Amino acid sequence: MAFAVQEINQRQDLLPHLKLGYHIRDSCDDIPVSLKNTLLLANGQPEKGSGSTCLDIHRKVSPVIVGDAGSGVSMAVLRILGSFHVPLVSYFASCSCLSNQKEFPTFMRTMPSDAFQTKALARLVSHFHWTWVGVIGLESDYARFAIQLFLQEAARYNVCAAYVHFLSLPLIKDAVVELVKTMKKSSARVVLSVSGDTEMRVILTECRRQNVTDLLWIASEAWSTSQSLWTDFEDLLRGTVGFAIRKGDIPGLGMYLNSLHPSQDLISHFIAEFWEETFNCRLKGSRGSCSGLEELNEVYSVYTDVSQLRVTYNVYKAVHLIAHALHDMSVCVPGKGPFSNGTCGSLAPVLPWQVSRVYCEVN
Repeated sequence: MAFAVQEINQRQDLLPHLKLGYHIRDSCDDIPVSLKNTLLLANGQPEKGSGSTCLDIHRKVSPVIVGDAGSGVSMAVLRILGSFHVPLVSYFASCSCLSNQKEFPTFMRTMPSDAFQTKALARLVSHFHWTWVGVIGLESDYARFAIQLFLQEAARYNVCAAYVHFLSLPLIKDAVVELVKTMKKSSARVVLSVSGDTEMRVILTECRRQNVTDLLWIASEAWSTSQSLWTDFEDLLRGTVGFAIRKGDIPGLGMYLNSLHPSQDLISHFIAEFWEETFNCRLKGSRGSCSGLEELNEVYSVYTDVSQLRVTYNVYKAVHLIAHALHDMSVCVPGKGPFSNGTCGSLAPVLPWQVSRVYCEVN
């Protein structure tokens, strides 16, 4: 996101007289944390002890929010933002439930709805004549809606579910053990898993422990391209099929990522954590000190690998969607605007509800 904002601010053909800014806050994929940070962003409220003035706070109100990755978290956040008419642009929330414009009128995403993926998965199963499949998922809005749609669509192709099993979060070891026992006993050797890569790692580890090695997995988009899973469980995942998010190319991103250093970057708080993990050191303290001047291009990291930009590309598109909406507002001709009596939107200040209205019309 930081790269996309920097790129847009350097362009002369897009928002030439305006500069974009951003706040980045970690939701921790946790609803309470996300709600807290959402309110801080929507109100421009700084962290305690930051020393910000009332004028600073006014300037830091976020008229648009990019996120969250999870569908469940996004739903909770949207119910808060809806009261303030603040738009949310998600880059990974795919639940078809979020397409309900009456319930979530300020929601936009650069991620396809699961309605498309589930239809494709049902056709895929039918194509290979797999008429008896196991279905597993997480106890989440994302998985429940996706599996419900898949079962409805699969029934049209005379595909039946041998079992449908949901795992509650956080995962409980005994529940995972019982799930794998169910898969082991079932005559269905094809299993659709609607989950994330973290949960799949736990499931596959238990499959290996129980010597369940003859399953053919159908992957949901949340884990179908997980490099770490394929590396660690290649023997169990051989033959896996599924659909992935469309990847894209972002010129200049690789060079930008390799140029980052915790000593110089505005988002050093995130860079520092990444730096210590990559170089196995501490910027301050023990466990091998690092200067912050190490070269990223001398080590391999999935974070600087730009060959498979999928979710990252969605974030990039989300920022550009917002920028183009603001650009359309900036070049609006009075009398031909999208609001009442042909009026144009305000840019000083930017009104969230107007941005929401305009970006729905961005091509």
